[in-house]
Amino acid sequence: MGRRNVPTTSKKGVIVIGIDFGTTFSGAAWATAEHLKQDRIQVITDWPGGGECAKTPTELFYNDNGKDIDWGYEIPAGKEPVRWFKLLLLRDQDIDKNERVILALRQARSIMQRDSKTAVDLVADYLRLLWEHTVSHIKKEHRESVVESMPFHVVITVPAIWKDYARDAMRKAATKAGILEDRVAGPTTLSFAPEPEAAALSTLCETDRNIKPHEVFVVCDAGGGTVDLISYQIDSVNPVIMHESAEGTGGLCGGIFIDEAYKDMFQHRLGDACSLSEKGINQMMKDWEREIKSDFGRGRANKRYFARLPFEDATKKFYMWDDTSEEPYIIQCSIQFKSDDIKQAFDQTVRDIGALVDEQVTKVKARGLSVAGIILVGGLGGSMYLHTYLKDRYKQENIDILRSTGNGPRTSICRGAVIKGFLDGGEGSARHDPTSGMNNAPVRVKSTISRANIGVKYREIFDEARHDPRDKIFDETEGVYRATDQMQWYLKRGEEVFAEDPIRHAFYRLYNNSFDGSFQDELYQCEDLEAPMRWSPNMTKLCNFSCKLNIPRSELEIVRNAKTLEEMKKVNFELELKPSGASSDFGVLINGQRQGGNSFSLQYQ
Repeated sequence: MGRRNVPTTSKKGVIVIGIDFGTTFSGAAWATAEHLKQDRIQVITDWPGGGECAKTPTELFYNDNGKDIDWGYEIPAGKEPVRWFKLLLLRDQDIDKNERVILALRQARSIMQRDSKTAVDLVADYLRLLWEHTVSHIKKEHRESVVESMPFHVVITVPAIWKDYARDAMRKAATKAGILEDRVAGPTTLSFAPEPEAAALSTLCETDRNIKPHEVFVVCDAGGGTVDLISYQIDSVNPVIMHESAEGTGGLCGGIFIDEAYKDMFQHRLGDACSLSEKGINQMMKDWEREIKSDFGRGRANKRYFARLPFEDATKKFYMWDDTSEEPYIIQCSIQFKSDDIKQAFDQTVRDIGALVDEQVTKVKARGLSVAGIILVGGLGGSMYLHTYLKDRYKQENIDILRSTGNGPRTSICRGAVIKGFLDGGEGSARHDPTSGMNNAPVRVKSTISRANIGVKYREIFDEARHDPRDKIFDETEGVYRATDQMQWYLKRGEEVFAEDPIRHAFYRLYNNSFDGSFQDELYQCEDLEAPMRWSPNMTKLCNFSCKLNIPRSELEIVRNAKTLEEMKKVNFELELKPSGASSDFGVLINGQRQGGNSFSLQYQ
C-alpha cells in the first residue's frame, strides 16, 4: 500500500519514535528520514514472549519484591497482572462509572497501595520496559554506534478527549521512564499527538483511499478503552492537506467492555460450581482475543464459536463433561456459542460507538457539510462486526465505511505518530523549528478546532457601557479606572486555529525595582458554548505558568508610576496556544523571542 508522495524533511539525522500507549495493548514504530522517504516506517512486531504481533498487552506483574517486573506477553500464566492503569492518569470525574472499570481499577490501586506507587509510577514502569525494547530493536537495524550518534524525537499518542492535566501526567511518566535521559547525540525531545489525528495521518495518504478535495472523513479510533472521533475535510490530494471540520467527540466505550461482557457470559454459563482458576480465565481471554473476537462478523450468520475450556481446569473439573441441559451447550470441554451469543457481548459497546459516530456526523452536518466516509482504526477498529454494523447504519446516507486490512488498523496510530514527529520537526522543543518538517510532506493537518475556552483573568480600562459596576477599581499605578476579573480568552470553543499561525495574545506586566526577572500567571478554561466575559468560580483553573526572563533587565522598557513617579519595568509578553485534541500546546514569547524549557514552565492543577 503506497503513499501519494515522498516527504522531504530537515530532520535527516534524527530518529523519530512513535509510541501508541493503549489501555489494553501498546505498540511502537520508528523511522529515519531515509525510511520515511522510502515509505518504510518500521513497526515493531517482535515483542518479548509474544512472537510476531503488532502490539503487546499493556499489562504489568510485580513480583514479590516489588522490583522485578514482568510485562506484556512475558507475564506467566496464572498470574493476575495490573491492567487498565492508563486510566488511572485521569481524575475520578473523568472516568466512566461503569462497574467493570471500577473493579479493574480497584485491583490496580491495591497494587499501588501495596508497593507505595502512584499512577505515574505504574505508567513509567511500563513505558521504561517498552522503551528499552524499542531502542534495542532499533539497534538491531543499525549499528549501535550509528544509533548513539543520532538524536531521538519521541511522539506519544494520547486520547483526543484527554485534558491537559492527563497529558502532563503522561509527560512526567515518560520522564520517569528514562525516555528523556541525556544521550551522546544530545537531548531527546518529546511531543504528543491525539490518537485519531495520528491515525488520520497514516491512513488518509494511502493511495487506495481515492479521496477527493472537499470530501469530509470521520476518523473513528476505536481502541481498548477510549473511542475518539475527529472529522477532517480534504483541501488538496497530492499532497494531502486537510483541516478539522468539526469539534471532536469521544467516550470510554472501547474493546475492554466487549471483553468483560464475554467473560461474564462464559463464567455465568459455567456457574460457581465449575468456576475457573485465574490461569484458566486468562487462557480463555487470550483464546477469545485471538480466535473469536477478531473473527466475529466474518462468517455466516448461524456460525458457532467454540470456546475451549483450559486444559488444566478441564482435566481437573470437566474431563469428558458434556452439559446440554441449557444453551450454550458444553460438549467435549468446549462451550459452543451461537453467533447471537457473541453478538450480545458486542452489542452494547457497538451501540455506544454508533451513538458517538452519530454525534460526530451531526456536528459535520451542522457546518453545512456532508460525510463521505468513516475510517475505522485502532484495535477494535479492525472488527468486521463493527464495520458491518456501521455500514448498515449509514447505508441510506451513502457514507462509506473504510478500514485497512491486516494489521493496518492496529498499527495506524504508531505509524501516524512517526509521521507527526517529522511534520512538527520536534514540536515543543526550543531546538527545533515547528514548521521545519512540513515542506513537501505527503500529508498534514492545516488547522484544528478548539474544544474549550482557554484564557486568563485580567484588568482592562473600565467602560461603563460594557462592564459591571461591581468590577470597577482605581489603578493607582497607571492612574486609570479598570474593570477587574475580566476574561481574556486566548482560545474560544469551536475556534479554528492554523498550525502555522497559532493563537497569540499580547500582555504586559509592570514591576518595581525588586523584580527578580520571573513572573507567573494562571490559565482558566470552561466549556461553555459562549465564552463568558467575566470570571466566575465555575471556571476550572487549568494551570499556572511561570517564566524567567532570558533578556537583561536593562533592556526592559521603563515606565513611571502615575502617582509616585517611581520608575518601573514593563515586561511585554505573548502567550501562544495551539489546540491538540482536548488539550493545548503552550508557549511564551518575550520581545518576540520564544522561551525555552529552562525559562518557561507549566504546573497543571
